[in-house]
Order: sequence, then structure tokens, then C-alpha cells
Amino acid sequence: MKKQLIIAIIATISFNLSAQNSNTQRSHSIKGPLVGLSYAYEHPIAQQSTLNMELILNGGFGSGVFNGNYWYIAPSLRIEPRYYYNLSKRFSKGKKTINNSANYLAVSADYQPGFSIGNNADVTQYILIVPKYGLKRTMGEHFIFEVAAGVGTNIIGSNNWEAVLAIDLKLGYAF
Repeated sequence: MKKQLIIAIIATISFNLSAQNSNTQRSHSIKGPLVGLSYAYEHPIAQQSTLNMELILNGGFGSGVFNGNYWYIAPSLRIEPRYYYNLSKRFSKGKKTINNSANYLAVSADYQPGFSIGNNADVTQYILIVPKYGLKRTMGEHFIFEVAAGVGTNIIGSNNWEAVLAIDLKLGYAF
């Protein structure tokens, strides 16, 4: 009986040590931006860097002068390398680092293929490239809060470029 108890304690301690460390971790999550839903997979590529890949269902609704009331749901794909610059510092101070809870720098590349479902919706194809500053925090063990902002460029159609302010605010569940 003592042997089983010691094995259970060692297994519990070793699980807790591997779940909380100063290296980036692989994670799957479902996130809810302001309007829409996304699935994200974050894969470690270095000690403090990850590649975040998201499949996003953006949504919108409103009323226009020319097209009346409208709503839409449009898919987009995001590829975002992230550098968690204070992950080791948070770990050394005893703060949570599970699910890569730290501040990060990223370059986000979004692609929207230009199709949607909806009522009177006209969604254009775009590529959005934005350098961002963000933070990600885990509440409990699975719930995450993420906020990021940056200024970048939106490439519309063939050669039209325009500046864009991008702000991400997401709540999610990591599993």
C-alpha cells in the first residue's frame, strides 16, 4: 500500500512539474473573438517561440444605405509566429506559464478567401499582415484570455494597400 501511495505522489509531482515550465507548450484551443469563433493550434518552434495557427469564422451584421440589413459569416486563416519574451521571467517568479501565459511579440498573416454565407453580404478577399504586441493569460487551468494590438497593412485585390489597426480580444478554452 505504501509503495502505491509513493508512486501516486511521484506521478502527481512529475505531472505538475511538466505542466508548468519555462518553455513554450503545445496547445489546442477554442476562442471567441468579439464576433465569431476560432480554433487555434499553437506549436513550439523554440524555447520561447511558437507558431500559432487559427481557423477563424468571422461574423458581422449591420444596416447599410445601399444593401439594407445584412449579416455574414466568413472563414479566414491566420498564421502567426509568436515570441514569448517574458516566459522564463514569469516562471522564475513563480507565476503561471501554463498554456504559454506570457507577453508576446508576433507577426500575424491573415487570409480571407472572399466568400461567405449570409444575407446581402459582400465580403472581399484580403491578406492582412500585422506586427502585434499581445498578452495571453490562463485563468484556472483551461480558460484563456488573450489581447493583442498592432498596426499593419491590408492587401485588397491585386495591388491596393491600406493601413489597418488590428485589435484582438479573445476568451477561450484550452484543452
